[in-house]
Amino acid sequence: MQKMSNISEMKWDVVIIGAGIAGLTASVYLARAGRKVLLLERAEEPGGRAASKNIADAWINLGPHALYKSACGILQEVGVTPTGATPKPNSLLVYKKTKGGDVALPLFQFLLGSFLKWSEKTQLIRFYAQMQKEDTSILQNINLQKYLETRLPSPRVRNAVLALVRTSTYCSAPDLLSAGAAIAQLQNGQVLYVDGGWRTLVDALKEQALAAGVTIQCGCSARTIAGSEPEMIVSLKDGTILKTHYVLSTLGPKESLALLDPALQPEEAAMFERLVPIRAACLDLVMAEMPKPKTTFAMGADYPWYFSNHSAIAKFSDNPKQMVVHVMKYLRPGADSNAKQDEQELEQFLDLIQPGWRLHVIQRRFLPHLLVSHAVVAAASGGYSGRPGPVVKGRKGLFVAGDWVGAEGMLLGASLASAKSAAQCILKDKDHNKVGDSLGA
Repeated sequence: MQKMSNISEMKWDVVIIGAGIAGLTASVYLARAGRKVLLLERAEEPGGRAASKNIADAWINLGPHALYKSACGILQEVGVTPTGATPKPNSLLVYKKTKGGDVALPLFQFLLGSFLKWSEKTQLIRFYAQMQKEDTSILQNINLQKYLETRLPSPRVRNAVLALVRTSTYCSAPDLLSAGAAIAQLQNGQVLYVDGGWRTLVDALKEQALAAGVTIQCGCSARTIAGSEPEMIVSLKDGTILKTHYVLSTLGPKESLALLDPALQPEEAAMFERLVPIRAACLDLVMAEMPKPKTTFAMGADYPWYFSNHSAIAKFSDNPKQMVVHVMKYLRPGADSNAKQDEQELEQFLDLIQPGWRLHVIQRRFLPHLLVSHAVVAAASGGYSGRPGPVVKGRKGLFVAGDWVGAEGMLLGASLASAKSAAQCILKDKDHNKVGDSLGA
């Protein structure tokens, strides 16, 4: 880490605010193209929400993380190849019983047993056959609830599909969520549980950034972004003033707006302000063993619940007897929640599928309002097209990236795509083109 006096004396080509995966990825592209890049992070280490913590000698992500294989292309472009394994399809679906209580159905029993009528099974088979061929671009402004109601008359079948959508989008608001975005996530297919947690992605990205010449400064909080290209100023909370041609913010939409001096015009600012974050209540566990070791994955069909024994798939500890388990409740975006009740609900969910689990807990962590994504991909605003693009039109030289930016993907996929897009836009700026600016394929 350089002294603050040294970084304040330099004129940077690009200052990036936020050293999560989006910021790190963009920094690699820019530095490899010959730009002088300063990457600022307010925490003491890079990573943001992709950081993993060592708890009881096991690496724990901030809630359950799964890496879509479709996102691996950009990671590989910047020199990062994730290792891990794909979860197996054997799972439980939890439904309410008609006479009270809950039932956990194995997937094969749900599909082949007597729980569903033949007409319901036919609905499900037809839906998945059609879904794979669906043109999601024409479904962006249709909400998922309306989309499913027109195709799946059975509430039980519809709730099974919604369970899969929640797992792939982390969003429990089918009346808000774009059907196009949701179906695209289901079409994306396989995911990886990453060995060692997502810190391994962060560490690999940091290594590539440093090798490309990026200066990474941690423990630095930005106060304001002023000026416009080619003379932009980033002031830090400790009083340090940084001069740069361009600024890329990978913070959230409201955090990014709060830094701007002067503020954006109301029309452009409204695009940032209307975004609604997605949150979840997460119970992260390090376990000595599981009462039912063959039950490694479960979803609530009539409930917004999720359970996964990630250690049954990937490696998170050098101790083979330790298991990393995540239990989660998808919270409705924008709604209030009761942390104590949510935690009790998750415990009761575990009681149903892993009776006796409390006897085997080594350590636990409850995160009542974990930020999963900065924005629902909302049908009402046009799906992907309703999100801000990487270029902030009202402030020349300012760019944004993150899971709330751009017309491509959700979650990490959106972060990576917007990071690359923002870097491309900076490199292609007509006033500062240089030979060899191409990002490559």
